[in-house]
Amino acid sequence: MPDADLEVTAPRLLRAFYGMTGQRCLGSDILITVGEVYEAVKKRFVELSAQMKLGYGLDEKAELGPLTTLQAKQRVLNFIEKGIEEGAKLLLDGRNPKLEEKYAKGYFVAPTVFDEVSPDMWIAREESFGPVAGIMRVESLDEAIDIVNNSSSYGHSASIFTSNINYARDFRRAVNVGNVGINVAIAQPYAFFPLGSRKESFFGGVHSRIDAVRLFTDVKMVVTWRY
Repeated sequence: MPDADLEVTAPRLLRAFYGMTGQRCLGSDILITVGEVYEAVKKRFVELSAQMKLGYGLDEKAELGPLTTLQAKQRVLNFIEKGIEEGAKLLLDGRNPKLEEKYAKGYFVAPTVFDEVSPDMWIAREESFGPVAGIMRVESLDEAIDIVNNSSSYGHSASIFTSNINYARDFRRAVNVGNVGINVAIAQPYAFFPLGSRKESFFGGVHSRIDAVRLFTDVKMVVTWRY
């Protein structure tokens, strides 16, 4: 949202999109900017994404490790190619990054950022499961919520960054996802929270963990952090 503290938000976006090299179901794929904050957020996010250091996971200086398998890397590369074919604008290309020789044969893909992504694009409706981000611009919170609820058949998680309690309240009530973050990058529940999901993100007969007891309850978990 336009009222979010960008210097606090931007580093958290890196964790949201690139944590675990994007190989987590709660990771982010789409960054929606509301109103005039679009240019500032895009500029800062791309700058920080480009500065991330790839490398061996046990290297304390490394910020982004490799993908798990060659097949995983190829899937992400195919996802990037699909975004280009659909007409999204590639702001940061993570293919064939300049790596030290000892990492040249690893399954590395650097942070990749698409701009001008629209809700009807395949890359907006599917998950890359890699370090790929797509940016959308809307003019209102209602538009953003509509994209969350209707552009994809999935409903695992969504987060909002704002200092306005009214925006936070409206978002958490309206989004049709099982895990909601407010000013947190990843809406990751603790072990004693139910890991709820909705729509095609939900598998099985009951939600996991303690929510199995509440068989007929469709829980929405909200995690909030105050600036």
